[in-house]
Amino acid sequence: MRKIYFTSAVLLSAILSACGTVTNLKYKSIDHRKRPQVERVAFNPSDIQKASGEVHLVGRVYLRDSHTNEERVGNNVDVVLNPVSSVSTQWFNEVCRKGKVLIGEVDPLYEHAMDMVKTNSYGQFAFPNVSPGEYYLSTRLYWHDTAPFSGPVEYGGLLAKKVKLVGDAVAIDLNQQDRCPGYYR
Repeated sequence: MRKIYFTSAVLLSAILSACGTVTNLKYKSIDHRKRPQVERVAFNPSDIQKASGEVHLVGRVYLRDSHTNEERVGNNVDVVLNPVSSVSTQWFNEVCRKGKVLIGEVDPLYEHAMDMVKTNSYGQFAFPNVSPGEYYLSTRLYWHDTAPFSGPVEYGGLLAKKVKLVGDAVAIDLNQQDRCPGYYR
């Protein structure tokens, strides 16, 4: 009887240690590469060139889900209208296009120069009474989907583009054509 218990205990111990070894090899933690960092340039308020007058900008935030071919609407997301300057151009080129991270303090005057609105449940947004000029229009749109054998996976990311606002009213959407390669999945 003792021999059966001892044999069972040894066998159970061997099975459990083998399971632990397989688990350690199969399910390693994901090693994310660190994003390159770039020092933020200093903001000069005179960089922003706005013409006199007013433009009304309206648009919509949406993406076409390539897995299900469904439209993903930017429901209640922030949309930012950022005047073109040396700082915003650096952000667009380094962060949006190259996937880098800007380091250093953000100038409060620069933050004040940006306009931000929230979309409605249909992904629609409006910037009324904006000065004509060049801007970067951006937003972040994410959603989760369940992938087989791995659980929830986050899709979407940062959308941005350079726009020129002239005239009385302008309609511009943000969609998959405007995705930032460095921050999009």
